[in-house]
Parts: sequence; C-alpha cells; structure tokens
Amino acid sequence: MHMYLFFFLLGRMAILNGLAFFIPLLCSFSWGEPAYLYFGPSMAVTLALGGLMMGFGRRHSKQLGVAGGAWYMVLVWIMLGAVGMLPYLFSGTLSVADAFFESISAYTTVGLSCVAGLAGNVPRSLVLWHGLMEWLGGLNFILLMVTIIPQVSGCFGLTLSVHQSISFSPMLGRMDIAARQVGKIYAAITVLSVLAYLLAGLSLFDACISAFRSISTSGDAPFSFISGSNPALEWACAFSMLLACGNFLLYWKSFERRDLKSAFRDTELRVFLGILLGTALLVSFHLWKMGVYDGADSLRLGFFHVLSFYSTSGFITADVSAWPDFDKFILLLIVFVGGCIGSATGGLRVMRFIVLFKIAAQEMRHLLHPRMVISLKVSGVPVDMKIISRVLSYFFLFMAVFFVSTIIISLSGMTPLQSMGVAAGCLTSAGATAHLFGIVEFSAEPAWLKAYCAFLMILGRLEIFSFLIVLQTAAQAFKRRW
Repeated sequence: MHMYLFFFLLGRMAILNGLAFFIPLLCSFSWGEPAYLYFGPSMAVTLALGGLMMGFGRRHSKQLGVAGGAWYMVLVWIMLGAVGMLPYLFSGTLSVADAFFESISAYTTVGLSCVAGLAGNVPRSLVLWHGLMEWLGGLNFILLMVTIIPQVSGCFGLTLSVHQSISFSPMLGRMDIAARQVGKIYAAITVLSVLAYLLAGLSLFDACISAFRSISTSGDAPFSFISGSNPALEWACAFSMLLACGNFLLYWKSFERRDLKSAFRDTELRVFLGILLGTALLVSFHLWKMGVYDGADSLRLGFFHVLSFYSTSGFITADVSAWPDFDKFILLLIVFVGGCIGSATGGLRVMRFIVLFKIAAQEMRHLLHPRMVISLKVSGVPVDMKIISRVLSYFFLFMAVFFVSTIIISLSGMTPLQSMGVAAGCLTSAGATAHLFGIVEFSAEPAWLKAYCAFLMILGRLEIFSFLIVLQTAAQAFKRRW
C-alpha cells in the first residue's frame, strides 16, 4: 500500500491546513478578538501532526497504489474534520460532536450547520475560518479528482483523460503538476468572484467569505451575505456559481491554448447549460403560473435557485420551503445531476448522465436491430465498456445509499420528505435540500444522526468506490491476521 507515501501526503495536507490557521489568527488581532487562545493552539497541533507524518513518510516511494489512494481519500477527510474542529473546541463554541459535524460539513462543502442559531454571536475570526474550511475543502476535492480519484474509481477520468488529452498517473511528480495547474485556476476564479462581490457592494470581508462559499459550492451555511433584496448580489453570486460548475482542467487547457472558445465546444458543458436553461424556464414559468411571484421576480428567482441547487451551492434568497411542491421537487431532483466533471460540485455529474442516456438510447436501437454493433461515443470519442460498467455501478450504488440513508435518517423522527432532503444534501454536497423541507440547523439533532450525516458527507466526496476498496482491504487484512 506504499504506506510511507500515504503518510507523506497526509502530512503535507495537514501542513497546508495548519498554515491556513495563520490567516484568521492574524485578522483577529486587528479585530481585537482573543483568537490566539484557540487558533494558536490549533495551528501548533496541526503543524506538529503534519510534521510527524511527513517525517514518518520521508522515505516514500514515487508511486501510490490503488489501495493506498483509497485509504488516503478516506482518512484525509477524517483528518481535516478533526483539524477543522479544533478552534470550535478551544473557543468553547461547540461540543465535540457538533464541532466535528460543523468541520466535516464545511470541508465537504455541504453547508449543513450546528451554529445557525449562533450566527450573530460567532466571532468574525471563526466566521473567516468557516469560509476558509469551505474554500480549502473545495480545493482538496478538485486536487483529489485530478490526481487520485481517476486511479481509484476509473470512471471519473472519462472526460478529463480521453477528451482533454490529460494523462493520469499515480506518480507523485505528475500528481504535483496537475495539482498546481488546477490550484492556479481555482485561485484565479476565486479572485474574480471576490471582485464581482465587491462591485455588488459587499465589504472586503463579506466578499471574501461569499467568494469562498460560492466557488467551493459550499451550501447554505448560516454565514450568507446574499440578500434577495439586492439583485446585484444575486448576479455576482450567479456568476461565481456558474464558474464553479465548469471543468477546471478544461479551463486550464483553454487558457493554456489561448482559445477560450474551445471550452464551449465541450459536450458536457453544452449539455449542462442546456439543462440549466430548460429547468430554470420550467420553474420560473410554474412560479408565475401559480401566482407566487410576478413575471420578472419569477424569472429572476427561478433562474437563481435552479442554478444554486444545480451547482449544489445552496444559496437561498427566498423562502423556498413555501414554494409549490412541484418546484421544490425539481430543486431536489436537480442536485443529483450536479455540475461538470472536474468541478467542485457534488452530485452524479453531467457526464455520467450523458453516458447513461446514451446507453439507454443504444439499447433501444439494439432491440430493433439485434445484430447491430453498439459503439457509444462522447464528442466523437469511443467510450470503453469498462467505463460504461463503472458508470452503471456507481449510479446503482449512489441511489442505493440514498434510499437506505433516507430510512436510517427517518429513525431520528424526521418526516420522509425531510429525511430525503437531508440524505440528498449530505450525498450531493447540497445541504440546502434540507431547507426545502424545514430543516435549518442540526444543533438539536441526536449525536448519532450527526455522526451518520458526517459519514454520508464523506462518502459523497469519496465517489463510494474508495470506501468499498477500504472495506475490502481491511477485510483481507483481518482474514490474514486471524
């Protein structure tokens, strides 16, 4: 399993997040907050942990195996959750269960929260740290996606490796190159988002927090500065969410070739925009037809919230829980689609749905012409049957986990619709689906439910396959030992 490289990568991630503590620590001094009492110890513990793991893995190999990659993907989220909760514990803001839930929710960019009722009393430094966790969580997921996920689950690399001529390798050097490329694009888009929010009238602090949340598609946490009474803010937020839905490696290749038009020739992006336009018009028309809003507001709010849920961001500027059931159901369904492969969004991703619909169409033609040889293509590129089988397997596993989780969550006393909203939110990183059915915060929920939801959040970011590989390798190790 190449354990030395495994620990080296974990330690490097711990060092990165430990250094991130310096930002709220420095800002707190100018704000007159005693944040050094909780960010200082958090920074020291995290850097010490990262240093120990990097020291243990200093003799690492240059190649990461499939099992090692799967274990890394599971443990990195748990480690980030443990690191991120330290300021909440040292400041006495949350209990251990609530702090871990809050941290996992931020890092996995879900947005469900235990501090909605405390939002007005939380120190600004903790608000900043919450936003940083969301931003770092989105960056971490994209880095995993362009380095380890294609190696572990295979099907994720469909459009990235074949369609864009980017080779994935478990070699550390190539992993670092891909990570730097995507990191630059992620940072550049964040800067564009901050500028958009500044032009919309937000202060620098609020603009940074909103940019962190919208670029990382972090869900509707209590620290939202997007107001339905300010259309300029909605436009800035929509601009950021739309950028966050695209394929970041596609952005990089277009920028590298100085050919931005090539991005719009991408099949997945065009299908994504088509679904967005069609769904938004449908919801807007229904809101107007039912007399919920007038024509202009129906169009504005319909487009904004469809984009918000489609991107699994979950910004809410209206009381969507009071919308007609048809519109709420559309918003619930669209989070399962998500954005493009190569983005920080959750859900199944548009490319997988393209493959699924093409498979269905081909099978219908095969029934009419039994001797026809089926060849599935995306953008003129043949799709290997191995990838098709993985897409089908992932779709089945995803939906099975969703329905089983709905049953488990309902044991807490939630209604079936509320349970579906929470399960969908955790798996697709769109916590706002819980808001559709009246679940605003989790502070009053039992500890076991918070633990299970934290597990679902991580599972949604693991693409499920990684968790199954971890279970398989653990079972094999247990059999060998006993």
